[in-house]
Amino acid sequence: MPEQPQPHPAFEADYDRFWRRYRSEKAEVQELDTIGLLGELSPGMRVLDLACGFGRIANGLAARGIEVVGIDSSEHLLEIARQEGHKGATYLHGDMRDPRVDGEFDVVLVWSTSLGYYEESDDEATLSAALRALKPGGRLLVESRHWDAFGRTFDGYTEKSHGDDVLREWHHYDPLLGRQVTEQEVVVGGRSTRRAYHVRRYGIPELRSLAVRLGFDRVTAHDEHGRTLTPTSERAVLRARRPLAGARP
Repeated sequence: MPEQPQPHPAFEADYDRFWRRYRSEKAEVQELDTIGLLGELSPGMRVLDLACGFGRIANGLAARGIEVVGIDSSEHLLEIARQEGHKGATYLHGDMRDPRVDGEFDVVLVWSTSLGYYEESDDEATLSAALRALKPGGRLLVESRHWDAFGRTFDGYTEKSHGDDVLREWHHYDPLLGRQVTEQEVVVGGRSTRRAYHVRRYGIPELRSLAVRLGFDRVTAHDEHGRTLTPTSERAVLRARRPLAGARP
């Protein structure tokens, strides 16, 4: 039997405990509007949400009449997604680097800094899988913090709380590898757990070069509102298209 995908340490069972509270309803509506705009979405279209987490985006799109398939390696987060789900959203336990899905999609999402937690070869595999899953003319949307702006205000320590539970993080940036290395202390129910992970902080030019090399075309860069990206934009969205003609990779 194929090996079951394992959740990344950064997205263990307590991920939703600390992160869900930091996205307002207004901000989520803005994200859905931006996805709709850049993805050229209309009711009845199909979206593949890679690393969908607890279904924040997938359920929101499904409520707008979009057919969504969400893939994630965390059964815990998928259970939340299903409990809070919409009939238009289907959730599958799987690996974003090799999603086992049927049919083709109008849009593939790699949203909310979901790329970069493994090796660069894994990120290439994820984008290659996205290309294969798209219809000719379909759109890829990759969203993350905008490193041009974020890198100038990099914070070496962050802390989040939920009641008496605390998530403490110490961050270090390796400019040679373009990696943020994070050490975490998670205190839940009075019990402390420590772990570490890294995330590749891609600049938009790097993502553009990768997308073009893999076979995407019409690559553009946008901010969190879907407008043209600027050096001071807070979030960045890379948009790319599967060409209308040509063989699959």
